[in-house]
Amino acid sequence: MTGQYRHSDCIRGFTLIEAIVAITIIGITILPIMALLGQSLNQLTRTGDANARAAATESALAVIDPINPFITPTGETQLGATELTWQSEILVEPNEGVQIRAGLAGYHVGFYKVTISLSKDGDPWFSFDTRKVGYQRISGEGSPFEDTTR
Repeated sequence: MTGQYRHSDCIRGFTLIEAIVAITIIGITILPIMALLGQSLNQLTRTGDANARAAATESALAVIDPINPFITPTGETQLGATELTWQSEILVEPNEGVQIRAGLAGYHVGFYKVTISLSKDGDPWFSFDTRKVGYQRISGEGSPFEDTTR
């Protein structure tokens, strides 16, 4: 009986149906994982873009901060590969002359909306608005603040 095998001693393999069912179960399990991975990559890309915009906004505000819209209502500058441009629009007209008991009496003061636009590699990226005070010292004859004793 050395050449004969008993049925219980035989090693059985998978049938074709069992292999197809196993592949189907694996496929059904992998599909949601792949969808989740795709969503995670999309969210990661959007978060990276939002962080880049926030950093660019902070840099743009730091550049615009010392700019006086009364003197320089428009302009542009480079921030590395990003081009920053600004355009000012008057919201409150500057005062015409000296205003006694009205805050900064020796200055023309106006209130401006400044639109800041950022372009990356020549293509528009995004823009935002901020408010700024524009001013200029009043000089000339008739100013009660001129020093005539010198």
